[in-house]
Order: sequence, then C-alpha cells, then structure tokens
Amino acid sequence: MFPTSRFALAVALLASSAHAAPATLARFAFDPAAKQVVETVSGDRIAPAGSFVASEGPRGPAIRLDGDTTSLSGKAIPRLLDGGAWAISAWLRLDALPWNDAPILDQKTPEGSIFFGVDPWGHLIAQRATTGTKAGRIISQERVDARAWALVTLSYRNGAMTLGINGVPAHAGAADPALEQASGAVTPLLIGRLRSPALPFPSNAIHPILPVYFSLEGSIGDLAVYDQALSAAETRRLMAGIKPAQLAPAPAPPLPRWQGGAGPFGAFKTTLSYDASWDAPRRVGPDADVVVRFPQAPIQLIFWQGANYIPAWVTENGRWYSDEFMEIYGKPRCPDGEDCEPMSDKQVRYSHVEILESTPARAVVHWRYALSEVENARLADAPDPSAWGAWADEYWTIYPDGGAVRRQVLWTDNPGREASEFQESIIIIPAGQTPEDNLNLDALSLANLKGEAKSFTWPQRTATDFAKPRGADHFTGLDDPMIQWVNLQSDWKPFQVASSGPAKFEGINWEPSMSSFEWWNHWPVAQIRSSGRPALTSDRPSHTSISHIAWPIWEKTDQTISRVLMTGLTTGSAASLAPRARSWLTPAPASLRGAGGTIRYDQTQRAYVIEGLTASGPIEIELNADVQHPLVNPAFVINGWQGEVSTMLSNDSGAIHADVQIGQVQRLEGSSLIVYVPLEATGRTRLTLSPAPRGS
Repeated sequence: MFPTSRFALAVALLASSAHAAPATLARFAFDPAAKQVVETVSGDRIAPAGSFVASEGPRGPAIRLDGDTTSLSGKAIPRLLDGGAWAISAWLRLDALPWNDAPILDQKTPEGSIFFGVDPWGHLIAQRATTGTKAGRIISQERVDARAWALVTLSYRNGAMTLGINGVPAHAGAADPALEQASGAVTPLLIGRLRSPALPFPSNAIHPILPVYFSLEGSIGDLAVYDQALSAAETRRLMAGIKPAQLAPAPAPPLPRWQGGAGPFGAFKTTLSYDASWDAPRRVGPDADVVVRFPQAPIQLIFWQGANYIPAWVTENGRWYSDEFMEIYGKPRCPDGEDCEPMSDKQVRYSHVEILESTPARAVVHWRYALSEVENARLADAPDPSAWGAWADEYWTIYPDGGAVRRQVLWTDNPGREASEFQESIIIIPAGQTPEDNLNLDALSLANLKGEAKSFTWPQRTATDFAKPRGADHFTGLDDPMIQWVNLQSDWKPFQVASSGPAKFEGINWEPSMSSFEWWNHWPVAQIRSSGRPALTSDRPSHTSISHIAWPIWEKTDQTISRVLMTGLTTGSAASLAPRARSWLTPAPASLRGAGGTIRYDQTQRAYVIEGLTASGPIEIELNADVQHPLVNPAFVINGWQGEVSTMLSNDSGAIHADVQIGQVQRLEGSSLIVYVPLEATGRTRLTLSPAPRGS
C-alpha cells in the first residue's frame, strides 16, 4: 500500500528549487502496436525475447514480463561507468517478488558493471563496479509493494549511489557484494532478466540446489537514463499528476473456477484462464481443463493445467484442496535424486485428463501422468532412455453428493518397490493469502468407524522467524482411525476414507516456514524449476501440506501397484462421516431377483454391479442394510441394460420418494445403466428397475 502520509512526505521533500533539467541519455518506451520497445534517443527498436504482454503504467504503455522468459537487450550506456553523475528511473509494478535478486537494468562491459534491481523481499538494490575497483552494493530498507506501481530511481554522484521509491529517498545500507555470476548473456545491457542462472532464495532451504534463469514478474514502463543525478525537483516532475490511488496495490488474480455456481451435475470440458501474462506462453487451446459441477452448492472438482491437472476440490467460497498424487523421491529411483512427481512437470508435458463418463448419475474422469523430476524432465524408474519409467493412471468416480472414489494405479518396472507417497493433504492458496487465511489452526480431525473423533491443532506462529511448524508429527489418542477431515475456512470440508486398514496418518512439519504450517510457492502456477521453495510472503499462489495417509495396497501385479481412497467435500463433521465410510467399507448385502444375473459390490466404483442379465424384464434389488452396513447414497451399475428405465424404491413400510438419477453409458462392449439413489437407510430397502415403455 502507498500510504497518504508517505505521499505527503514525498511532496514536501520534492518542494525544492528547480535547476537545469538533466539530459536524457536513453529512454525505453513500449510500443504496443509494434510489440517492441523503442529506445527513443537513438531510435533503436528492441524486440523483446520470451513471452510478454502489454500493460498500462502511470506514464503510458508498459511491457509486462512473465517472470520466466522475458528479456530485453540493448547497447551499453557509457555514462554509467565513466565516473560522471547519472541517474536511472523507471515505473515498476511487481506482480510477484523475484525468486532472488533480479535486474531492472543490468549493464556489463569490459569497463565494469552496474546492476539496479529488486531483491526477493522487494528491496531495491544497486551495485556498481569498474575495472580494478571493489564492487559497492547498497540495499533499501523500504520495499516495493507487490502489484502496485512505483517510481523507482537510482542516482550516482561523487562516487555515491542513492535509491528512491515514489520520490522519497530510500534509506539504504551497504550489503555484502552479490556473488559474481558466471558468464552468461553477452549482450552489454539487459533489462528485466538474469544474465546467468542463479539459485532461488533462500538457497539453503530449496531443493534441488539448482541455479535457474528467471525474469522480473511484472511491468516496466518509461525506463530512462539521465546524465545527472535526479534532484528533488526532477523527481517531482516525474511524479507530476500521479494520485495516491494510482499507486495503490491491485488485487491478486484469484485461482480460476467455473463462475456459474451450482448447476446440473456432470463433468465438463473447458479452459480456465488465470492471468494474461501467465496464460500467454502456454500451449493451451479450447477444452484444456475439466470441471465437475454439483447441484447442491457451488462446489467443484477441478482438473486444471495450472496445477498440472492435479485434481482439486474447490469449496463454496473458493478454498482449494488436493489429495496430491503418486511420488517417488531419492536416488536411484528418481534419477536426479529429488522429487519425481507431476508437480515437477512444469510445462505439463506428461499429464493428461479425459472424461470417461458424464451423466446425471455419475462422472468418471481419467487422469494420466508420468512421475518426472524437475531438472531434466526425466522419469522415475527409468535407468536408461529405453526404459518405460514410472507412469500413473488415476480413475476418479464421482457422484452428485460431492464424493468420489479415487483409484490410483502406478505402473513401474519395480513393482516390488512402491511409490514413496500416494497421498498428501494439500491446501492450494491464491496469491495475496496465507495458509492461515485458508485453514483453521485446529486443522485436522480423525475419526474411526465407530464415530469416535479427535481433532489436532497447529500452534499459532507469533514470531516472524523462519522455523519449522510445531504441529503434531504423529496423531495419537484415537483407536483405528480410517477417516480424515480437513478444517478449511469454509462450510464444505474435504474428507478422506482409506479403503482398508490399518491406516496411518502422519503430520507434516518437516521444513522451515514463515507460517504456522509448511508453506511453499514453487507450485502451483510457478514455472521455476524447483520442487521445494519456501514462501516468504503471500505474493504468489502457494500451497501448504498438513498430513500424509498411508494404507494397504489394494491390488498388485507384475507391473502395477494400486490403492483406493474415498475423498470429497462434506458439510458434516468428522464423526458424522462414519456411516458413509461404513456404507463403502462394509456395504449392505444385496440380492437380485428377476432377469437372471449376479450382483456384487465394487468398492472402486462405490457401486453395486449387476452383470449377466438373461432377460429384459424388471429386476428387483433387495438391500439388507443395518447400522453396521448402512445405505448412504448407493449407486448401481447394470451392465447390458438396453433402453430406458423406470424406478421404484420401497421398504417394509411402503414406497420411498427419492430423486433417483439415471445415466446411460455406451461402450464398445455394450451399454450400461447407472443409477444413483440419494438415500440414507439402515433397514431392508428394495429398488425395482423396469424397462420403460417406448415414448414414456
């Protein structure tokens, strides 16, 4: 925020006598029509490299850099190194703080170097060195606010540099000289991009330890170099007519979602836009993403390429939750020794999502991905280029009640050694927010099938230090937990049920953080080649993790390992989920009458499956539910059913009314009827399915 008091101070400080205006040695202005930057003194035109979009600054058009690829190169400006006085000014708007020191202007020639930029906290920094002299480096105490336009200046006179933000001198102190970068780009002048790769900050807390290229993420407008240090009068002229409101921070872009709210249930193809600068370089066309919509509330299940298609439950008020993915880490299985996972697939080379079914009764979404590492996009369990490596298929069977069954299949040449992880409880956080803005401190509850529950709390972080969270590493005090409930700041809460036991739940408090919870911003959205970069502030989209679930393997073959998990959103408590869990884990016995065939319960579909029908007449399904084997929104898959259907639901007291949903699915092998019954019962219940007369 640009406080009014600071603006008033700027006006007072600038009220000094005018003197001869400095001559402009170079001015870089963006021409949106030509999509070029014009150096107006020489007339040179510079074609920006990488991805960029047009922006509008306080003084006209500006260029918006994507934080990853954008750069501008030009000719050296001799005055910056000849010993005479000079100044640099620019209008700057940071969409996010840089990963480490990033230049606004960086000049390097045989005569010396000048670096004027921003550090990872938003401080202005400047460093100047000439041949045979030790580099001098200063850093401002004040910071440039994220998403707010600021006039930033650097002046040099009589061997001293001074910094300014919005016309106010920035109190600067000396800093340790930056590490000399390896020789990189040979162009003498670079605007907005690193000359050579650098480690993200803080380098002792990132993984892998990998120097990377990056750019400023934000807009630069009216960048100019003058032949004198800027006086108060000159800075006042540069800020003339600017109102405080023009310098106030703009809101961060929200994470995308379907904006139409609740509606008819189903899975839908769409393309979710995030932000113009981020969207611009992506190879994305129509129908790139999948959104599952629900009828009872504006909740969603989203498979978005900005999160590498990692599925996320989105609550009624926009909180995002994910159950992660399969991951293999560490050598030799992960070739570069770090994290092989879809989160590391920055350009979404290996991840793909498709809709297998979408009817009023249920949706089935297939997500396929490779377990790749971030540095060279190599795959886990692939010791040589001819190896297939580790791949994953996930089948999400989703019902209108906001619940799904997630069947994970890991393909590997090392089936005796499963993935390091199959689940992690992740909250995805939009820019401008912290973990504490999304997650209550009593963040997690566990429950067992008896309906007994226990909650666990993370202590509030009061200090601003960088330290490990102090939540529980091991959740004790509850016998045989099978259910997890995550306490988002929303009405709808994420839940999980393990498909078999014993299930083990462990807390995540391993890495230092600025939050009460672990907190990283290398994902989502970020293109930085990193699988672990702690968030220093809320400038970027980020995520936090609070727990892992480990539970027995569902199925194993020579090439695959599978697990099954129930997941979804609920408005109930952890304890209230026990009947729902029992209905899935210990389903009500079922029998079938009429039309032949057999009936069985398929836990991977959360449905009773009927096969082998020998006639086309009515069938009656009798379900002998009780407290230990309840019915909670049962579903039925009738393979081989032809044509329309009418339904009748009853118990020993007579007919039952329920808004039964019907789906017809055509496959190469034949047709299937899907029936979803929104009903909770603990007594004997009958469902009769009859072929509907033509025209009904």
